[in-house]
Amino acid sequence: MIKFVHLTDIHFSNRQSIINNKSFAPKKLLQLAIDKICRIRPEPDFILISGDLTNSGNLESYKLLKKYFQKFKQPVFLALGNHDNRKAFNKVFKNKISKEQLFYDQVIGNLNLITLDTSLPREVSGSLGIDQLNFLKNSLEKNKKLPSLIMMHHPPKFSENSPDWISLDLDSTKNLYKVIKDYKLVAIMCGHVHVNQSNFWNNIPVIISSGLYSTIDFSELNETLMIEGASFNICNIRENGIGVSLVPVAPKGKILKKIKTRVFKN
Repeated sequence: MIKFVHLTDIHFSNRQSIINNKSFAPKKLLQLAIDKICRIRPEPDFILISGDLTNSGNLESYKLLKKYFQKFKQPVFLALGNHDNRKAFNKVFKNKISKEQLFYDQVIGNLNLITLDTSLPREVSGSLGIDQLNFLKNSLEKNKKLPSLIMMHHPPKFSENSPDWISLDLDSTKNLYKVIKDYKLVAIMCGHVHVNQSNFWNNIPVIISSGLYSTIDFSELNETLMIEGASFNICNIRENGIGVSLVPVAPKGKILKKIKTRVFKN
């Protein structure tokens, strides 16, 4: 079994709060999440962070964020989102001046992890160009004996009628499926829409985490309610599929009862 943490939409800032949401304290929330992740037993094999690492993409935020990531013992794999800035990210995390996209693959044990860059400069919606689709195809083919896991910020477009801003564009969605449909895919891990949601898209699990900034209350039909809510997922890849358990970070829920148990292995 492979165990990992899926964290997303940190919206980190080197400032104490973000101007349009003074109740959001990015440093405090990230540290709370790190503390919880470091207490997980058995320890996860790696950490996935699927984009919107920062809120404004400024250099100082990436510099400080990199120091926070060094608190993890496990390998940390990053994707970029629409709030990120490739030039600033590459300067801090790759030590080079470049606006190149962040896409790569990594074999971890018997798993092929593929990270794609769905972000578009100055756009909220996502896209995948031919270079990444070819890269994806090559990675799946060279590792076709292994199950693959894709991490990207924007989820596929589940319905042609859904708003453009919440997902990949329709062409990218169709092209993505053409590439992956004949391969063994465990799941696609996403963020962006600030909701905890599991979907089956063409029989492929698409796991979306709300992240640390906020979450959405879908019980209100007349308007979108963005409410306080920070969380991450503990994920287990088993022989028969993937299991996902949500871990709340904030606001802190009232403890109703404590039961001593052995180590819970999800």
